[in-house]
Amino acid sequence: MGDKDKILIVDDDILNLKLLAASLSAGSYECVTAQDGYGALESIEKEHPDLILLDIMMPGLDGFEIAARVKENPTTRNIPIILITALDGSDNKVRGLEAGADEFLNKPVHAAELQARVNSLLRLKHYQEQLATRRQAESRFLGPMDRQECGRGRIELPNILVVDDDEKDARLIQMHLHGQPYEVKTVTSGEAALTCVTQERVDLILLDILLPGIDGFEVARSLKEADATRNIQILALTSLQDLESKIKGIELGVDDYLMKPVNSHELRARISALVKKKAYLDDLRSDYQSAVRAAITDRLTGLYNHAYFYHVLENELKRARRHGRSVALLMMDIDDFKMINDTMGHLAGDEILKSLGNLITVNAREIDVPFRYGGEEFALILPYTDSRCAFSAAERLRKIISDYSFTSASAKEFKNLTVSIGISNFPGDAITLEEFVKKADAALYRAKSEGKNRICVHR
Repeated sequence: MGDKDKILIVDDDILNLKLLAASLSAGSYECVTAQDGYGALESIEKEHPDLILLDIMMPGLDGFEIAARVKENPTTRNIPIILITALDGSDNKVRGLEAGADEFLNKPVHAAELQARVNSLLRLKHYQEQLATRRQAESRFLGPMDRQECGRGRIELPNILVVDDDEKDARLIQMHLHGQPYEVKTVTSGEAALTCVTQERVDLILLDILLPGIDGFEVARSLKEADATRNIQILALTSLQDLESKIKGIELGVDDYLMKPVNSHELRARISALVKKKAYLDDLRSDYQSAVRAAITDRLTGLYNHAYFYHVLENELKRARRHGRSVALLMMDIDDFKMINDTMGHLAGDEILKSLGNLITVNAREIDVPFRYGGEEFALILPYTDSRCAFSAAERLRKIISDYSFTSASAKEFKNLTVSIGISNFPGDAITLEEFVKKADAALYRAKSEGKNRICVHR
């Protein structure tokens, strides 16, 4: 996304520190290290890492204690932790998960598996931060009663779907979950699982990989590709132990693995962690309550409005300063829109604005925030993005818009649009909010004056 994520590696063995750093060298990460528990806590406070790779067996504070302290501190609790250790046994895994660890890997660590886990957790952390920023901005538009009303609703138990063609294994899992606060349903095939998720709410799937017909890998791929089922957490339960299969599953979207026979304590700990993650992702993607939407969205396009733009941008810049991140701003204007209104009518113009708003939303990342800035002008805030990556994103969007055929119910003709885009970057181009917006707007004006249908970066 343009900026390097910072990873803190904690191990009392200098060789292990070097091996783990080397394993992550292929990714766009900045690695910092610590060789004991107290040094780790000092580095966390000073460096503000995005993720922690944490050895368990260390002098002084061990990994369990460090994980617990990190998760108890409100300012650090959202930092993902991967415990890496030579210790074996499910008891240690359960203890690590209960202390707050997000993942657990045994030494020697395979580089591909490590990178897959790191990428997954960092992606989730970025979404979490984005959700927190939006909620912080939204709270300014709500009174105490509004916030109370938005939080009300019937509490539903998480729904777990067990997918296993072995009746004995499925019954054993149900026994492990007996008395737990979940609704549990069982199916025996991948086809049945895919049908089930389209008909009812499912929060977590306990998925056997070796299934007749559609196997577990294909089920995982199908779920993670569909927008409606992408947040469903997948815990693979399998007798497959080869690393390549595990990595393949992670790449397809499997969120965690357990090997059969399953230990009940570890199963419950894993499920608890994944159910929390699912609820959190649902919050990120859920529709905002009508009380909030009325205050912060543009009625015509459904995008966030001009007033909300400044609140979101202010919070993004605060977060960027705190963590040493970049933020990019795209200001976009439809070329010759007055001519469209004059020749096709204002109703047709409104329909085009609405279609363009949807096109921007569909082609933005989940953490990007689109706005109707005013009239025919739009804005897009891109967190974790430098100027180079922002230009690539803008060029992709410009081409998508210019190739798209806009239709109108109130005008028979088709209309192709072009847009001009201006880009500024924080903190490279500006250090204040006003300067940041002003420079993006100046770059947009330059794109217009240089011939339109183009992108200009602040210079």
